[in-house]
Amino acid sequence: MKTLQGGKQHATRIHWIDICRGIAIILVMYGHLFASDQSSYLIYAFHMPLFFFISGFVFKPQRNTSLKKIAMKYAKQLLVPYALFAILTYGFAFISQRISDLSINGIGYQLFGVLYGSGRAGMLGYNVLLWFLPCLFITKLAFSAITKYFCQTKKLIVILLASATAGALISLLIPWLVLPFGFEIALTALPIFGAGYLVKTQKRVLYIFEKYKFPIAPLALLFTAVIATLNFQLAGTQVDMRVNQLNNIPLFYLGAFGGIASWTAISQIIAKNTFLEYLGRHSLIIFAWHYILLMDLEKMINSFLTQDIIQSLQPFMTTLYVFMAISIILFSHALIVKAKAAYRFIPFFNQ
Repeated sequence: MKTLQGGKQHATRIHWIDICRGIAIILVMYGHLFASDQSSYLIYAFHMPLFFFISGFVFKPQRNTSLKKIAMKYAKQLLVPYALFAILTYGFAFISQRISDLSINGIGYQLFGVLYGSGRAGMLGYNVLLWFLPCLFITKLAFSAITKYFCQTKKLIVILLASATAGALISLLIPWLVLPFGFEIALTALPIFGAGYLVKTQKRVLYIFEKYKFPIAPLALLFTAVIATLNFQLAGTQVDMRVNQLNNIPLFYLGAFGGIASWTAISQIIAKNTFLEYLGRHSLIIFAWHYILLMDLEKMINSFLTQDIIQSLQPFMTTLYVFMAISIILFSHALIVKAKAAYRFIPFFNQ
């Protein structure tokens, strides 16, 4: 669970990165609460690319480590939490009776979906957001392999452009293709992940970004809104990386990088914020649990309140659901930490 949480020690953390994660997870939650593409397409234009970019920014090449050891390390960081969350949230969904038709979404198919690691074709239907973890595993492992043999920036850019092209062709020509662990989506995510790494290594770029962050924040946000709206209007539907739905490919990348630029600039302007940093440090757990909680919270509140009251509180209901879910998840975090402590008793995890 270290990938979305940065380094191991709080002293080595970069404040604005945690703030950016905190903002990103809140935006993800708001995006999932909006009822239609018309109200969520702006967030969907960049929210998952933002997570891939941040993961790339904190990535450290391991050129002297074998790919087998790297794969084992990333499996512990990403696939073990993925499997744990999949089992726990499936049980939670089953108990709360959110899985109602086992003849269609049967236990066997959902277990197959966990092994296949895709959020498409009805797999991971009880917590579809978990698709991100195996996809990030593939993306990180691929970029680790690339950086073991290619160090020069120009060569990396060529490889990332080739990956973007392959991802675009699959999205446009064979959108029905569903590969294990979201490999077809990782082709699109890899250039964004790599961009995060390249930005970190280019000190001049970081200096310029830091110097002009105040004008960059609003201008990039406006740019993203325009591009995302254009992409949405042309396609009639929002961008959704989970199902490899990118619509217009150049507009997808422009919108994604515009959103990344705006929110990273805003995070640097904020500089320090205890609440957002805390959310950022626990973004993986919030990410894994919030979707199933939001739906159950909405159902529970609707059963207690009349429609007249709900309508009168409508402008505030989304925020209420978000912060209720965050509170429940973070309150339960101590239990998850204790569960993590059990890992060291299993020999596999000590390798």
